[in-house]
Amino acid sequence: MALLTPVPPDAARRLGALYGLDVASARPILAGSVNTNLELALAGGGRAFLRVYEEQTLATASGEARLLAHLSGHGVLTPRPLRLAATPDSFIAEHAGKPVAVFPWVEGEMLCQASVTPEAAAQVGAALARVHLAGSPFEAPRSRFTPAILWGRLERCRRAPGFSPEQHEALAYALEERLTHFVTRMPQREDGAGLVHGDLFRDNVLWRDGRIVALLDFESASHESYPFDLMVTILAWCFGDGLDQPLARALAQGYAAVRPLPAAEAEALHDEGSYAALRFTITRLTDFELRPRGSGVFKDYRRFLARAEALDQLGAVGLRTVLGV
Repeated sequence: MALLTPVPPDAARRLGALYGLDVASARPILAGSVNTNLELALAGGGRAFLRVYEEQTLATASGEARLLAHLSGHGVLTPRPLRLAATPDSFIAEHAGKPVAVFPWVEGEMLCQASVTPEAAAQVGAALARVHLAGSPFEAPRSRFTPAILWGRLERCRRAPGFSPEQHEALAYALEERLTHFVTRMPQREDGAGLVHGDLFRDNVLWRDGRIVALLDFESASHESYPFDLMVTILAWCFGDGLDQPLARALAQGYAAVRPLPAAEAEALHDEGSYAALRFTITRLTDFELRPRGSGVFKDYRRFLARAEALDQLGAVGLRTVLGV
């Protein structure tokens, strides 16, 4: 991605010093789509990860840092944010008027879709279940992606200059056929809800020697439906040209081995998966489709429309059969 907020060398050294780090150099990390990320090389060896939050406030970034500290303290494999040297009760600094956090560097790699095996999918499911269990006592904020917010995003797309007829048709379908459906169902989603990751895609999991070493990017973490989070993860990890049923089953079974899925949550999986596909269709429209090409990582909203259509064809009973729940 483009470096959204420049962090000159002197600023990187200043920020590092706030965390007790002696920064020798800083290199932008060309990944992600929302925040500015840098690799800090430390004097004498070692590295750290610096994030400039482009869309969060000081309060929300501080809340995310406290969440990560809580999860890492309860066995979830996520980097614990560093505390400010002068104020150990705080994790967040500031640069260019934006919140900044610094994390230990975790060495690992991301898996491409072709490298995802049933064994890897089962590990992902188990890791997600541990997030749900560890996060249950944590007071998380409500999701930023309510139906009302998604509706507003769609309307903004409709008003965008030069929006193509094909895109308009997709928007109308999502708006009229899907979003309206979920507006009527949302009040029923409180059972089986708590802290969720909300965005556990392949680029948010690091691996080393065939094992997960870190879950990353809890910026979308919120109080949400557990089946929704499970289906987000299945949609992210188990689709190529279509639903890879062995991967999907392995992921769901890996989850259930750590946190058995109550019957009501199993029955909600199809609806929650359809809503997850809708949510990412809409956010990709507004986050990527209207952005000039070449200005960042592009993510095609049509991929999640295809996931929604695949779930339509499978049906609720078919999905539960595939997942073995």
